[in-house]
Amino acid sequence: MKKTIIGGILAICGTFGTSSVLNTVADNLVSGWSTPPGRFITTVIMYDLIIPLILFSVILILGLVILGIEYFRKEK
Repeated sequence: MKKTIIGGILAICGTFGTSSVLNTVADNLVSGWSTPPGRFITTVIMYDLIIPLILFSVILILGLVILGIEYFRKEK
């Protein structure tokens, strides 16, 4: 039960963090960009938000993995 709560909290924090970064980027798109990375990724790199985006995404995935493990665990 304790791991389920921890996984849920991590998943919620990761979701809020990732969506905050993505909303910030979506509101402040750059006007000039090159084709390979695209406009959205160029904006993420320009505002130095790549590290927070990766960090929050890892926290979200970690929380979901913990929840998945606890969901499929057999009780003794």
